[in-house]
Amino acid sequence: MRRQAPPLEAIEAFILASRATSFRDAADRLALSPSAFSRRIQALEAFVGVPLFVREKGSATLSRTGQRYLRTIEPAIDAIRRATVDLQAERGGTALRVIVPQSFALAWLIPNLPALQRDAPSTRVELRVGRAVRELKRGHADVAILAGPASPPDMPSVRLARLSAIAVSARTLADGRPAPDTLADLAGCSRLACYQPEGIWENWLRGVGYAGPPLDPPTYFEAHFLMIEAAAAGLGVALTPPILAARLLEDGRLIQPLPQVADVGVEYRLVYADDQVRRRPDVARFTRWLVDGIAAADGTEPPLS
Repeated sequence: MRRQAPPLEAIEAFILASRATSFRDAADRLALSPSAFSRRIQALEAFVGVPLFVREKGSATLSRTGQRYLRTIEPAIDAIRRATVDLQAERGGTALRVIVPQSFALAWLIPNLPALQRDAPSTRVELRVGRAVRELKRGHADVAILAGPASPPDMPSVRLARLSAIAVSARTLADGRPAPDTLADLAGCSRLACYQPEGIWENWLRGVGYAGPPLDPPTYFEAHFLMIEAAAAGLGVALTPPILAARLLEDGRLIQPLPQVADVGVEYRLVYADDQVRRRPDVARFTRWLVDGIAAADGTEPPLS
């Protein structure tokens, strides 16, 4: 009887090729030579009976048939990957894979991971920087720490912290002026902000009751850690949760020139790939450790939801 499903190694090569910039790049990820990788793709195309890639001038892109085939099989392959990882995790054979914003990883998570290793040595953590929930759905990670106004509606999650922000800056700004002493002084200062999450400055100014003249638009940065470094260099005043600026404040590279603190409409949530992941013992330990640790660093009570 002719087999009805192609070899999994050919499917794996096909999916990698669809996501990589070239066959060579995909071959490197599988530790194969380009010719060996191409043979896997050719074997799959021979098996299904149609070309899956359009090849021209040394490049290969998915054909329309290939795109349709990828949409059909990708969820099944991701389900196989997820089921395999879950079984390995139940036996302690794999690490907990965490998607995390770079700013949170550098400012709090990585410096505190040694404490987790001491308290729960069997819980191994692998970090991946990003914000993409789709990586959870594809089985490429187990949990994600996300910052935003809301959690994905179709995925289980727990609130880690509701974020309030303080203003931070260098003691002396780049133009030679001192850091602002009052809210009114903001009218003469450059403000720094991140593209995401949106509306941080608007929420903060409303929360602290700012009643001064309209302010110039902020200068935007792609990532929080870039914004904070810009503030430490004297380029302006930034808003940040204290937990993300604690080390720079302790080192004296940043100061908190204004005493006001306000909720900015953002929270950290831990999002799980699915309910089965949420119930895993290593994930439960990691969740409890995160909730308690962030609450202690923030000086707040652990959230209830």
